[in-house]
Amino acid sequence: METVDYRGGTHADPGQRVAYDRHPPLGGAHDEVWASCNGVVYDRAVRTENMVHALEHGAVWIAYDPDGLDEAAVTALAERVEGQPYLMLSPYPGMDTPISVQSWGHQLKLDSPDDERIDQFVQALRANPYTTPEPGAPCDIDPRAFDPTNPPPFDPSEPGPDAMPVNGN
Repeated sequence: METVDYRGGTHADPGQRVAYDRHPPLGGAHDEVWASCNGVVYDRAVRTENMVHALEHGAVWIAYDPDGLDEAAVTALAERVEGQPYLMLSPYPGMDTPISVQSWGHQLKLDSPDDERIDQFVQALRANPYTTPEPGAPCDIDPRAFDPTNPPPFDPSEPGPDAMPVNGN
């Protein structure tokens, strides 16, 4: 498992990209709108800056490489996530492992959806008030700002020179 110390509460401008230092990211600057994260299973990759904001609220994000897992493996992950508070699942193209599990400042990369460390990670870090900058912040849907049925799309391109640094400076 990798851990990184990120400062919370750093918002990028609306629509601004963040130059993340990990893929998938596990913290840092993010959009002011969080991704819905109460047991949401996304069927397509979601804008990273929204997903990171959900981590700040205490969510655990299970990301998978859509080219690295078969349908049965994705279904097994979805069954763990669906309807569970502070948990979300989405594809994340181009990962270096089939599965990556993130909470704020923590990341575990895995090969199998059957790995028991997924449940251990979730149990230890989901909504953890000692590791989450905004414990108890909402993960519910805000229909005025984020539609989980049509989320902002993932952008695989390099963020560019106008991107906010991951540390916000």
